[in-house]
Amino acid sequence: MNEIPLKDIHLPEGSLWWPPAPGWWLLMIALILIFFAGGYFRYWLKHRSYRTLSLREYKTIRGRFEQAQDDRRVLVEISSLLRRTAMSYLGRRSAASLTGADWIRQLNDLSGEPSFTPEQQQLLINGQYRGELEFDVDALFASCERWIKALPRSRKHVSA
Repeated sequence: MNEIPLKDIHLPEGSLWWPPAPGWWLLMIALILIFFAGGYFRYWLKHRSYRTLSLREYKTIRGRFEQAQDDRRVLVEISSLLRRTAMSYLGRRSAASLTGADWIRQLNDLSGEPSFTPEQQQLLINGQYRGELEFDVDALFASCERWIKALPRSRKHVSA
């Protein structure tokens, strides 16, 4: 029988772990991008504009009013929204304990302009506790929206 001259098996030299295959390079780049995108997303969530969030909540309150037509509930929700927004900008210590004329003064200082009429100011101060309420809801909505839009973009620009 004729034997065919075959050469012996040759194993590759050295280790095969470097350089990695192109798929591993893509995976590393994707992981790095996800890491930095996640960090940016966390930063964005933390520093979203309070004004934008307040305006979104204002539109929700307005939508609920158009369905229910409850003046007292609107007054309570608007007052609560103003209080929460002020606390977001100035902190709980500065905004939560104020009442009466001090509360209205702080609202005006925060927006940089008087946004509420004297009647609306009295309504915000003690309207929730009155037995009978009669006020122009659309005017209160307009004043609230004007106040929110007059707010600075971030609390960095607010002097406490």
